[in-house]
Amino acid sequence: MLQADEITLKQLEQWPKSYSRDFFIWRYLDQNISAKSADKAFYLINSVNWSLLHRYAKKTKKPRFKMADKCHFLKPKDLPAKDPSCSAIAITPYKFSKLSSSKQSELIKQLKNFPNIVKWMRVMASNDPFLTLIEADSDTFFKIYNQCGRVWRNKFLNHPLPQKLIDQLATRKEFAQTIKLIVTDNNMIDAQKSLFKVDSKKLNHQSTFFLAMNAINFGRINQAKKYLESAYKKAYYRFDLDKTLFWLAQVDPKGKHLDELLKSFDINIYTLYARELKKLPLPKVVTPDFKKSGCDFNISNPFEWIPVLRQIKNYSSDKLTKLAKKFSCDETEGHYSFLMERAARYRTEYFPMPYKNAYKDLPKNDQALILALARQESRFIPSSISTSYALGMMQIMPFLVKSLAKELKEPFDLDKMFDPIINISYAKQHLKFLKRSLYHPLFIAYAYNGGIGFTKRLLKKRGLFKKGKFEPWLSMELVYYDESRRYGKKVLANYIVYKNLLGEPIDVVSSVESLTKPDRTDRFRASK
Repeated sequence: MLQADEITLKQLEQWPKSYSRDFFIWRYLDQNISAKSADKAFYLINSVNWSLLHRYAKKTKKPRFKMADKCHFLKPKDLPAKDPSCSAIAITPYKFSKLSSSKQSELIKQLKNFPNIVKWMRVMASNDPFLTLIEADSDTFFKIYNQCGRVWRNKFLNHPLPQKLIDQLATRKEFAQTIKLIVTDNNMIDAQKSLFKVDSKKLNHQSTFFLAMNAINFGRINQAKKYLESAYKKAYYRFDLDKTLFWLAQVDPKGKHLDELLKSFDINIYTLYARELKKLPLPKVVTPDFKKSGCDFNISNPFEWIPVLRQIKNYSSDKLTKLAKKFSCDETEGHYSFLMERAARYRTEYFPMPYKNAYKDLPKNDQALILALARQESRFIPSSISTSYALGMMQIMPFLVKSLAKELKEPFDLDKMFDPIINISYAKQHLKFLKRSLYHPLFIAYAYNGGIGFTKRLLKKRGLFKKGKFEPWLSMELVYYDESRRYGKKVLANYIVYKNLLGEPIDVVSSVESLTKPDRTDRFRASK
């Protein structure tokens, strides 16, 4: 589409305000431009993040931005900074936890004019941090508990929370993060035991669901059922309703929950499991296969799809169907499917298989994996750009594009990521690396989304995916990274459907049950 050195301020001003334009501003700020041009570009940003601020700080002459950037990225070893204001910008509970007691005292003294920061630092530096914390105000509690990092939390905060404090905290939205951090950490057992009597009335669906998983983990099935019933009433998305019905069926097998689950219009790992248990075939899906090409649409231009998305917000089903016909070409099967699913109000699911030439040489397992990932990553839209600037159909991050280009001995060119054939070739290269350590599509999905380091820590340090009652389903609910937890289950369901479409059907039960067998799923645990 463009070359990085061709991006101009005029182009940026003409393109619609969007995450896509932010990505090109991010690139523009890396070019040889003046401070004045950088300032103009900065004020065009749709959503400011630290990636943009970091590049802008290098170009602007405004000292407050330069200071904010420099101080934000200071490491614990660089603290205290010479300037107290810089230390105040840099310090977080996590960084504070990494300091020696003498450095902590020094920092507390330096920041005496920043009382809100000193308040939580004094708690962390006290002789008994937990006792001091539970006597502190709610803001201080959440600041520390939710941001101190796992190591410090395990060391100092793995104690039962007093019921009176829980009742007080449960009214705050920050308590959702506290619950997640406790329930998903196998080293927080004492803290987990204090969550059995949490009043879930003011909690959201996911927090209530976590409380149910926590109760199940301790064999408190009746308590789990109550939380699940409450979670079901709070669920908005069909996926979450189905997830809750699945677990109600586990804790109350004599109930009608599985029958309710079978009524769902959504294709997900839970409904696939229910259909298999009842010996029902996979639900019907649509896989468009257009032979013609040449639709009047540039699939590689991010700014051509944005107006379509904005245009269809209030479209009726008929108008969406009519518009979708304009995309009935082989290179726009993803766009067509996206519009038709919306026209059907997501009651009909589309599983397209576009750009076959890019992966037809692969074994069916690998074809299904690429399709499963692409469906979740971008819905097969080649010009997709995420909020974190993951690019193209397979949503590859710029730093990874650079690394993969070197491996493939190709010039580093981010614009090539909007070509689906090239984008898939880069994803294939990355998947080769992931598959050296991971053999199961769920674990590969975790690594594709959250990174190989995250997945290694998940498998080696979190006590998950071991044999036991309700496993490995329970482990799938206790993945601590929110996005990867949901993403992995979505990709696995996609994978099962695509394997079926490719003529190599697999069953849900055996696929899921193998997750507790390290020799079949990963080398991280098998190497023990």
